[in-house]
Amino acid sequence: MADRIVELIFNIALWTVQGICIIYEAKQRAKSESESSNHNRSKRSLSQLSSISPYPRTVLTASSSINFGNDCERLVNIAFQTSQTFPTMMSTCADIDQYLSKELKKHYLDECFHVIIGENHAFGFSVDDGQHFAEIEQDRYRVLIFSSKQDLNTKLDTHDANSHMVLKWQ
Repeated sequence: MADRIVELIFNIALWTVQGICIIYEAKQRAKSESESSNHNRSKRSLSQLSSISPYPRTVLTASSSINFGNDCERLVNIAFQTSQTFPTMMSTCADIDQYLSKELKKHYLDECFHVIIGENHAFGFSVDDGQHFAEIEQDRYRVLIFSSKQDLNTKLDTHDANSHMVLKWQ
């Protein structure tokens, strides 16, 4: 009986040592693969590393000021990428309009923003004499954002023609 207990303890110790050796080998292999991967990654060119997002970015084509235009371009990029990545969160023009208006309202308190989204070649007008305006273009869509002064006593009614239009990315 004592021989069996000693043999059992010896086997458990042996299995433990074998397990430790296997874990050590796996860690060493992972470390060496990681080092070779980092070495290969450092050889890549800048152009290969710059394409972080697989989605086409928007381009600011006109704006009342460079700061307002850059703000709008950044927000439209966020909205379009969110729409492509999480279509259930932001899939319609109304969703994007609501997001853009809410974000712009944080910085431009007394302004009421209007957002028009259409297919890239579907509309051909622009606003160029407003307090704030920006025209942003992407491969598939064009976004026109402009402001008007808001009278706090006036209730805005939004009956957008394309508010339920779903953006199609493919």
